[in-house]
Amino acid sequence: MKWLLPVVMLCGVAHADDKSCIDDGKPYDQKTLKARIEFLASTDLDGRVPGTDGDKSAREHIVSRMKCLGLTVTEQPFKDAKKQDTANVIGILKGTDEKLASEIVIIGAHHDHEGSGHLGANDNASGVTGLLAVAQALAQKDAKPKRTVVFIAFGAEEEGDLGSQFYAANVPDDLPMDKVVQFINLDMIGSYKSKSIVAAMGSFSKFPARKALDKLVKSYPKTKVALGGHGYRSDHEAFCKKGIPYVFFWTPDGRCYHEKCDTVANIDFPRMADIASLAGDLTWDLANSSTDLAASRTKLGCGQK
Repeated sequence: MKWLLPVVMLCGVAHADDKSCIDDGKPYDQKTLKARIEFLASTDLDGRVPGTDGDKSAREHIVSRMKCLGLTVTEQPFKDAKKQDTANVIGILKGTDEKLASEIVIIGAHHDHEGSGHLGANDNASGVTGLLAVAQALAQKDAKPKRTVVFIAFGAEEEGDLGSQFYAANVPDDLPMDKVVQFINLDMIGSYKSKSIVAAMGSFSKFPARKALDKLVKSYPKTKVALGGHGYRSDHEAFCKKGIPYVFFWTPDGRCYHEKCDTVANIDFPRMADIASLAGDLTWDLANSSTDLAASRTKLGCGQK
């Protein structure tokens, strides 16, 4: 960010042949979120720096979890600024509506952090955990979305949004950028208690996402959501440059941003659960909306120059 194998489940790690992972808990349960974020923000992974064993373990975890949730999963390898190997992880849930399935809603979160004792629990193990919670919530629904929903965990965000930029420049053939009607970004969603607010930047008035959020936020009375405003220095920017509307969920962190105190102990799990759930509600709402999202994108773009 930044603003202006059957196995026993361990810390949320599931393997592709563990079919029970769809129903291995309530996606937004606080204890479940904590158990899963503890793995990504563990000292063993040491911040998930591109090219390290921690990076590889994090990506294996994401791939495995996406697969057992029924997504079609691929990795998109690239090299970071230091020529280290990393990758974006892409999971696809195909839409079911004959007319709308070709349209795409993307929800993303970056999986890397700085390392050397900087574990990045909030930045951005919280976003990845929220991303996978949304995927599980959709997998638990009886119906499937009308539009295609794509889940992306980006690499090397901390080096200047390299993963999302690489994705935008090397879009998979089956996910054309001109069919993407919405991008939702989860970056640092675990530090609500720092300022008692979560920003939903990019949700400008007249945008379909804003109209959806105006209704959805009423279900989360304990969580103050700041709607609108421009978001910078995170993965949504690569999509905004393509004229794609975005919503950027982010909580300020006045104490532990890029500090070693960004650990699981400092995550605000009650509000993180609300934020992840709200993002899931928004994803589902837009994936099934009767609003012409493609026309809205053409007319409004991403709402900022």
